[in-house]
Amino acid sequence: MKNKSIMLAAAALLILPGGTKIFAAEDSYFSGSVEVGGQINDGADEGANFQKYRDLSDAVFGDFLIDYYKENYFLRAEGENAGLEDQSYELKGGKYQRFKFSLFYDELPHNLSFNTRSFYSGIGSDNLVIDTAGPFDPSTWREFDYSIDTTTYGGNIEFALADPYFLTIGLDRAEKDGLKPLGSGSFSGAVEMPEPVDYATNNLIIKGGYRTDTMSFKLDGLYSSFTNDNNYLDWQNPFLGITEHNSLPPDNDFGKIGADFSWRQLPWMSTLVIRGSYTNLTSETSVDQVGGPIPVGLNTNTFDGEISTTRLSATYLSHPRDALDTKLYYSYYDRDNDSTIIEYQGGGNDTHLFAYSKHNLGVEADYRLSSANKLSGGYDYKNVDRTNRPDGDNTSDNTLFLELKNSSIENVVATFGYSYLNRDTDTNFDLTDLTPADGAYITQFISRYDVASKSKHDLELALEFYPLNSLDFGLSYNYINNDYDDVVLGRTEDSGHELYGDVMWRATSGLNLSAFIGYENYEADSNHYNHRAGFQGQKADPTVEDGSPASFVWAQSMNTAFWTFGLMAEMGFMQDRLKASLAFQYQDSDGDSDISAPGETFTPIDPFEDYEITTLELKGVYALTKTIDMSLGYIYEKSTYKDLQYLGYEYTPPGTLLSGAYSDHDYVAHVGYLTIRYKF
Repeated sequence: MKNKSIMLAAAALLILPGGTKIFAAEDSYFSGSVEVGGQINDGADEGANFQKYRDLSDAVFGDFLIDYYKENYFLRAEGENAGLEDQSYELKGGKYQRFKFSLFYDELPHNLSFNTRSFYSGIGSDNLVIDTAGPFDPSTWREFDYSIDTTTYGGNIEFALADPYFLTIGLDRAEKDGLKPLGSGSFSGAVEMPEPVDYATNNLIIKGGYRTDTMSFKLDGLYSSFTNDNNYLDWQNPFLGITEHNSLPPDNDFGKIGADFSWRQLPWMSTLVIRGSYTNLTSETSVDQVGGPIPVGLNTNTFDGEISTTRLSATYLSHPRDALDTKLYYSYYDRDNDSTIIEYQGGGNDTHLFAYSKHNLGVEADYRLSSANKLSGGYDYKNVDRTNRPDGDNTSDNTLFLELKNSSIENVVATFGYSYLNRDTDTNFDLTDLTPADGAYITQFISRYDVASKSKHDLELALEFYPLNSLDFGLSYNYINNDYDDVVLGRTEDSGHELYGDVMWRATSGLNLSAFIGYENYEADSNHYNHRAGFQGQKADPTVEDGSPASFVWAQSMNTAFWTFGLMAEMGFMQDRLKASLAFQYQDSDGDSDISAPGETFTPIDPFEDYEITTLELKGVYALTKTIDMSLGYIYEKSTYKDLQYLGYEYTPPGTLLSGAYSDHDYVAHVGYLTIRYKF
């Protein structure tokens, strides 16, 4: 990793006695800490999820923190996990009421899947060539990992201009490098392959405005440029014996301008907040860059992408009476798509540009009925108008909600909440010249649950108990039900139950205990239609009988039961010279999917996304002196995952060549670490 040795050396130098003399002065304050240690692991490389966004490999690492103040000046330097692949550094400082600055550097891994395989050479490049060993014997394939490393660095500076004005300028760059899985192919055969990731994003941020006790105004602008070193991926298709071309994320430019205005101390102790912004995203590509044959009948060789958005929101908060707080709000969002429309002679693969506008308004109020009762409620209206979304051309959501909180019983707080949502959806299917013998005729009967008409009930009950100053516990229950009205094909209903309990006990000044337990159950039902329009009289209409046994409606019911419990403890010994902590959690999820049809018997899909995760972390900190302490820790995690599609995993099922992406679910990992910290 970049400059690890240099960064570790710099961190170590900070603990030298001579280093503090530079800052020594009677009118200054200097403090900080340096921590150095190491970690070892067993099994951390078995599954990528264990190290999904962190680095727990065998390594030496360190942390440091330095604070320096002198008169009106301040400076802070901080580093975490120096030497690891998730290291970060920040230097910030300035002069109070005049200026402040920040410089930062951060690395973040995203481990997707370990120990994967491919029959291609050129992994990491934009040209994948089949190895001479051939693609059908996985034992000869080369191994690699799917992972993406993100490095972000930059800085910003804020000036306090002539009071009350301010100006902030920031620059940063994010670089992503690695591999992620890509699936491509056709009915002749599908291939899972490593897609190269070599992205860079440069951002320029400018903010300016003024602040007073009663009013503030801010203008902000952002310019962002994204570049991809690989705009296309060439890969040899082992099923067809040809080289194919896949387009990858294109270079693009993004701009944003926004404004904020707030006005405080209005009548009724009110505050008005207004926000507006406009964004524009552009990109372009040409079929000529691909290098392959240009499709016959293509209306243009160049695609110019352009998406712009407009946002406007206003919120008015008031306190008209001692017992009453109110909130009025409105927001508008518009997404306009002016990209090139791609058309082919004869149609069939034409692009359909998606755009939409949204209005959202509502009112909320909190009213204290008495010292022990508080009533909250409100109304929310949302309207979304979409282009090229025929199953949800327009939706209107009306939501009413109510909450009552009661504390009339000593040491008990009870909360009851209920909300009801009604969604009305208008469709806009073009059925011109279509008959039930055409496959596209079926679209009018398909409703997708993100836009389908529905009624939703959401009920929440919660009890909090405080029997002792050192003891409190709580219980909560939540029920959600979505009933999708008049759906023929698609999700018809889903519901969920959540029940949780927790307790916290401050047993002594040196012992804190807490625990929780929870259970969740979800069910989703849907209808589907098996048919082949136009074949032997079959019709693309599930509402009529076409006389064919091959045309029938079938139903699916997906169920998931999840439960978890955990325990945390913090203990102090030897007058708190020794502190110990424990954290344990267990998670279990069990799912299944039942399929049914009149006169038919189907085998349930089971296991269906089943998993178990057990985690344990132990840590002890011992103060050797007032300025030196030592930490010893242990992390254990075990994960098992079962799903029918992964049982008996094969790299070469019929008509498919896989790489093993996301198949490394199961692992047992142990990590131990030891650090020593010096405080000054």
